[in-house]
Amino acid sequence: MIIRSATDQDHEGIIDLLRDSLGESTIPKSAALWQWKHQNSPFGPSYVLVAEEEGKLIGLRAFMRWQWHRDGKIYSTIRAVDTATHPAHQGKGIFKKLTLQQAQLCKSDGVQFIFNTPNDQSRPGYLKMGWVAQGKMPLKIKAIQPIQTIVGKLQKIDKYSDETNPVWNQKWTFSLFDLVNQYKPDTNRLTTVLSPDYISWRYANNPLFKYQFFTDYKNYIIITRIKNYGFARELRIADFILINPSAKKEINKHIKQELGQFVKEAKISFVSMSGQQYKINAAYLKWMGLLPSLQIGPIVTLKDLNMHEQFPNLLKIKNWGYSLGDMELF
Repeated sequence: MIIRSATDQDHEGIIDLLRDSLGESTIPKSAALWQWKHQNSPFGPSYVLVAEEEGKLIGLRAFMRWQWHRDGKIYSTIRAVDTATHPAHQGKGIFKKLTLQQAQLCKSDGVQFIFNTPNDQSRPGYLKMGWVAQGKMPLKIKAIQPIQTIVGKLQKIDKYSDETNPVWNQKWTFSLFDLVNQYKPDTNRLTTVLSPDYISWRYANNPLFKYQFFTDYKNYIIITRIKNYGFARELRIADFILINPSAKKEINKHIKQELGQFVKEAKISFVSMSGQQYKINAAYLKWMGLLPSLQIGPIVTLKDLNMHEQFPNLLKIKNWGYSLGDMELF
């Protein structure tokens, strides 16, 4: 077995391996999706290792580049994402070999830490390889139609795609991207490096999910997406971008009006906001109600590569300001 960095010539084999290993599931496997996710990111192309045997790809490990900043310093990090082992070669430790070798390569390249949100099946393996569980992401929920949510079997909700609704049929305009340029990050917490290129890549041109935005074009931006269940509809707040911290009253009023109208028109059952963002920005999100957020979201795990010597305490939860958009699977 040969372990090596992936090349452009491997793309077809990578897609075949992902399909053989994982099937299509809820996320389709395609060259276009791989290109968007691992080559078009504003943070740079992903680190990708493959395992090869007799000219055929049998294993894959992809780490997506990501940048966080805090107190004027930018941290180059990676997010552990796609992995696959061909069914005929499972049980040979390929996942562990690829993951540890990829982590060592990234460490040598100056990457400072790895983060991800593994599921219950894969988390024990990460912990054995030196990852540390930071804890569950907080989750804030606002019930809009609680009776419909509970007894939804009485009225199945169709998928929402009302092209006549101006929010659903939005154009991600220059005015919005120009507003992103005015954003000043929280100096006390690790937050994703935001730019028009990032917002365009992550949300506007996302091939998997359709995102909406709400903004007054001067004080804030909220980015959302709808998730349909069998008998309920959720509006997920993926990102809250605060432009003008002094406009607390105006922001609360505009959010109540704009989101309040949309959830009625779209027949939203409940609104959710996961991550550290709600706790930090609750004063601007009074529309979400008084109930506290609960520690019931996915578990964030971290692996320190080059942080411990210079910044030994930086990875503690109190120093983070991540959003759902930073952590959700895509």
